[in-house]
Amino acid sequence: MVSKESLERLRKVVCAIAHVPASEWEYFAGQLEERVYGSGQTLLQAGDRAREFYFVVNGLLRYYYLTPAGKEFNKAFAKEDDFAGSIGGLISGAPSRFSIEAMEYTRVIVLPVELIIGGYDRHRSWERLGRRLAEGVALKKELREAEFLLDPAEARYLRFLKEFAEISERIPQYHIASYLGITEVSLSRIRGKL
Repeated sequence: MVSKESLERLRKVVCAIAHVPASEWEYFAGQLEERVYGSGQTLLQAGDRAREFYFVVNGLLRYYYLTPAGKEFNKAFAKEDDFAGSIGGLISGAPSRFSIEAMEYTRVIVLPVELIIGGYDRHRSWERLGRRLAEGVALKKELREAEFLLDPAEARYLRFLKEFAEISERIPQYHIASYLGITEVSLSRIRGKL
């Protein structure tokens, strides 16, 4: 069961991306579930198949890779009003190579993968929503790849502050350093310089 407030929040975000007829929204909303995760709890474990996507009602998530040696690399963060999940898992059904973890108390609406895929054939509004969300992910990925290859650490940090201005204080410095691909010491130097 999803609270009325959470459902309205999701609907507002969805309808800003694609027009969804009332009958389609009712069908969709009736199949959703709301869950709460505590800090450190895992929503998706690397090696598992992604069977769900998530809409963050409140809280903060991180996507991260874990090397065989046990080193973590943060891939992305998801905050309020963001969608989270493995697009690769949705498309290919392959096991996820990254994990998704709650960084604080987090409330999400669970979107089953079967509902998403079924929606594409059911009504064009769902296909449009999926395409626009996928385009957004592809654009972010392209920009992030370019910044890693072309930009110095300071520029990456400034971009991080701009993109995550409202949540940067909620993310521990070592997670920010990992996201930027630098050490905590380097991040400290950059912060001191700025």
